[in-house]
Formats: sequence, C-alpha cells, structure tokens
Amino acid sequence: MPIDVEKRKQIEQIFRKFLLNRVKTVRKLKLNDLDINPFLIRILSHELGLDNSEAIVRWLISQRLERGTVTSFGITLQNAAKVFSEGTGVEGADILKTKEGRHHHIQVKSGPNTIPKDLGVRIAQLLRSAQRRNRGSVALYGMCYGSKAQVSSIVRRYVQEEGGVDWISGKEFWEFISDDPQCLDEIYEIAAEVGRTFKDPKGESLSEVIEKKIVELNKEFEKKYGRSGKTMWEKLLEDNS
Repeated sequence: MPIDVEKRKQIEQIFRKFLLNRVKTVRKLKLNDLDINPFLIRILSHELGLDNSEAIVRWLISQRLERGTVTSFGITLQNAAKVFSEGTGVEGADILKTKEGRHHHIQVKSGPNTIPKDLGVRIAQLLRSAQRRNRGSVALYGMCYGSKAQVSSIVRRYVQEEGGVDWISGKEFWEFISDDPQCLDEIYEIAAEVGRTFKDPKGESLSEVIEKKIVELNKEFEKKYGRSGKTMWEKLLEDNS
C-alpha cells in the first residue's frame, strides 16, 4: 500500500527542514569560517581554475557545505525512516516493526558504509540486548540506501557474523518497514519534489542563498587579499601561515 497522506507530510517536513538548515548554515557563514588552506588552494589552482577571488570563494563555500551536508542528510534519512516506527524504540533500536506477531527492533543508519568497527560491535551488542529483553523478538540492522553488494565488510563481519544481527538495505529495508514494495521509489520522489519546490521563509531557494553568500564573501576576500595575481597569492599565504 502507498505511503499514507500523514506519513508523506511528515517526510516532506523532514526533508524541508534539512534544506532550511542548510540555508541557515549558509547565511551564517563568515570568511573566517571557510578554513582557508593556502597550500591546498595553490596546488589545485591550475586544475580547478582557482585563479581569482570568486572562484576560490565559490570552491571554499562548496567544500564547507559538503562536509556538513553528508552527515546532516544521513540523519535526515534516518528520521524519515523512523516515521514508519510503530512505537518508541528500545535502547539500541530506532524502529519497532511487528510482522506476523513478532516485534522487530531495527537500528537505522543512512548508508552501507557509515560505521567503524567499534560502532558495529556496539550496535550488535545493543540490539541483542533489546532482543533478550523482549523474548521472541528479532533484531535487525537497517540501511536506507545501498545494494547488498555495497554493504561494508564491517557490517557483514561485526554486525552480522560475529554480532549475530542480520541486516537489510535499500529497497528491501524500506519495503520491510512500510509494507509497501514501492516505498523507496516514493521516498525518492518526495525528495525530488521537495528539492524542486523548496523556498525558505524569505522566499529564496538554497541556490539563491548560496549565490548571495558568494557575492558577499567575495567582496570581503577581495578587500583582504585582492582579486587575483601575484599579490593575491602572497597575501593569501602571509595571512594564513
């Protein structure tokens, strides 16, 4: 059965909140927040065309956003999955799903390669503990995206083989928690629709906010280092070393 209207609205709100938080992050950015590494910029300048202030500022902002965006959206996907939980999860599990009278306690991560060894071991321990407290229940480790072939060796070894906890990922995961074979496609379309229609309370898209910030910080960069050429490179090194 398709995602019901209420759950769809919740997921839309979760995705919109992600973009709104990105907008807030961009608006708060200052030149000093960009972590200017003069050596990195210099070595990439020829290959990436970082030969003037605007190009450098655009690249710095992109790098800054990319670092936070991956982690932030991972949490966003996990929150979207939790919309399908049947109740409050126990310690170690994010989702409770009942199948044929059996409780399934599911720990959710965004993708197939997101955990180190120690965390894999800890997740398996917590899930087994939840399983012991609820006799007859099943512990599962779920990943919001990723094919079976992409699931990391850490999950396979420390969660499944040694930890004794099975895993599901991608399409199978979304179908399991929603009872809808098309759930993954629906979530994908919701993400696309939110991306197409998003405007913040000021009526601006994320791309418009980014472009304004590039203009703003480029002016500061030019004032401090210059627009291009030898003087710019010299000041860039002098002020950041």
